[in-house]
Amino acid sequence: MFPRALAVLGTAALSIGVAHAADDDKKPKRFSLSFSTGIRPDMAQLGSTIAQDGTIDVADTSFASVAYGTSKALMSDRDNMTMASNSAATDSVFNTLADYKEGGSLLGAEFGADMRYELDDAINWPLFVKTGFYYTSKISGGSQSRTFGDLAEQSETVQAAATLNGLDVKDYSGGTMKTEWDAAWWEIPISIGAKVHIKPHTFAYGYAGVSIFKGGFDVGIDLDDTYARIMTTHIDGATVVTDYQVGATKDTIEFRATAVGLNYGLGAQVGIGRTWAVFLEMNASGAAKTVYANAYSENSKKLLTSVSSMSVASGDEAWFQTLAYPVVMQGASGRIGVRAYLF
Repeated sequence: MFPRALAVLGTAALSIGVAHAADDDKKPKRFSLSFSTGIRPDMAQLGSTIAQDGTIDVADTSFASVAYGTSKALMSDRDNMTMASNSAATDSVFNTLADYKEGGSLLGAEFGADMRYELDDAINWPLFVKTGFYYTSKISGGSQSRTFGDLAEQSETVQAAATLNGLDVKDYSGGTMKTEWDAAWWEIPISIGAKVHIKPHTFAYGYAGVSIFKGGFDVGIDLDDTYARIMTTHIDGATVVTDYQVGATKDTIEFRATAVGLNYGLGAQVGIGRTWAVFLEMNASGAAKTVYANAYSENSKKLLTSVSSMSVASGDEAWFQTLAYPVVMQGASGRIGVRAYLF
């Protein structure tokens, strides 16, 4: 009798164990890892600077302003296009720009991974928490150039002013400057989100949180002797000329920052079995901080000083010790990725 009772209990226990194992097999996993990639247009919101604003105003007394009519030392696309179009629309034989290339805004690629835990079983609400690491870097855009035309040699007015000040106009025709804008940063987000279930691991979702950002942008400058001479020669009242002879300059001016900002997004994912899922997501995140540029060369300091102010350059040719500019690490991105549920 006793052995039979043990056998019955053993069979029951085995049945319960098998039932629990079957239930566990059907129970959705909650902890997951994902890997994704995406596109982030207009990185660092430099599009308006590159296309419209440029940086560093040119002094009104600069030969570049007097003869060629440009107001920006680090050019803008709008400045280039306006100069070229106005020159082409006249009947004069000279031109202000011989050639130019538009830079446009920066297009970035984003790569990242995240860890997510879904709280359905813990609090009986379709919520989740996540953190991760994302890196964004430029893939195209931001490359500009311009070459001044032959206005100095063809314009009688400019010739007269140059002759009066003892200048050879051939030294003030042509001249090329190139700029190369770049940007990159990493982000660590911490977010909480909610889901709208369709079936296990298939749902629409949204989230919001805070992010830590580190990175920034830089602009590389490359100008030849003639371009530097046009920029740094000043004519004041057609009677006083000051040529600072900076010469060809090649440098990279960097802006870097660490900041805290916000992140939020919407997405949808489709489960593939109990372990895998693929997802599409629209994310927006960002932070901004105004910082000083990292150290740049003495020749660049001399160039920026003499371009922006004749009077300051007369007293201290390297007065332009640094630049202050807002570093913006933000924007929207479209992501596609794969998620693996581990347990």
